Amino acid sequence: MTTALSHQKAINKQASEFVVRLYSGELTAKEEERIICWCEENEFHQQAFDQALSLWDMSAELSPHVGWRQKLEKRFYHLRYLAASILVFMFSFMLFFNTTSIDTSVQPQLPSTYRTAIGEISSVGLPDGSTISLNTNTQINVEFNDNYRELWLQTGEAFFDIAKDPSRPFLIHTGTKTVRVVGTKFNIKLSQSGFDIAVAEGIVAVEESAKSGSNQQVEKSEGVFLEAGAIASFNNSNAIIAKKNEVTVEKAQSWRTGYLRFDDERLEKVIASFNRYRTKKIEIDDKLAHLRISGVFKLSDGDAILTALEATLPIEAQIDTDRIILLKK
Repeated sequence: MTTALSHQKAINKQASEFVVRLYSGELTAKEEERIICWCEENEFHQQAFDQALSLWDMSAELSPHVGWRQKLEKRFYHLRYLAASILVFMFSFMLFFNTTSIDTSVQPQLPSTYRTAIGEISSVGLPDGSTISLNTNTQINVEFNDNYRELWLQTGEAFFDIAKDPSRPFLIHTGTKTVRVVGTKFNIKLSQSGFDIAVAEGIVAVEESAKSGSNQQVEKSEGVFLEAGAIASFNNSNAIIAKKNEVTVEKAQSWRTGYLRFDDERLEKVIASFNRYRTKKIEIDDKLAHLRISGVFKLSDGDAILTALEATLPIEAQIDTDRIILLKK
């Protein structure tokens, strides 16, 4: 039986136990908080819990449907363990039926591709417990097998919160380089010449890319090791590394909170960052490129940067139908 299938069975079993406890009449406040946190960890936990609730509804003839969080709050103390035993039986039967009817030589199907549109930020929960946050205009391809967890960052930028699994390293392919981790947190942003990486937690290894696939072993090559607080830029032949730069690491992932932060940055770089989130691009006069700006800007208010620039710098914004041009006053 495949590792991924076993992991999904464990998730389903945990969801079933949570629902049984929910309707036992003896749920404590601490258990209630644990259930909520578990469901919010990733979409696979939530889906399994919803499925277990549906099975309960079919078996226990509950009164008119109420959301499960409301059920937690109202505490249905009148339900007894007889109904709980029915749920366990039905859920176990379904797990057995689904498991035995699947060819175990085939991995459970993951969506192989995840992407975001321009201006969109999204999070993806993977079956191993890892979470990938996708920045604007980003695409990743994912493939899990018995030996490795692999992801190809095709475009854009992503923050990786990788669940620890020493038996199956997580590989992120970025073209000519591969980032190898076991469990850590870090940000990768692709550029025209390579990529930038900022390590928030743990250790990552950046290696030369090797051929991979579900039926192949990915050979480990000599790599560059980066610890928490390190930032680095890689291209085909060079690497620039700065260690112990926690402030820059935090700034590199500020987009996850819905804000962009700049500290004395050149205006041309600031505008380039904002244009990643805009369909109506901002163009800048070459005479203004050297000007510097600091500030924190909310991504959902895309034109706030224009107001700030006109208020603090000798700049005026010329707004056309399909673009905005920044000119010197």
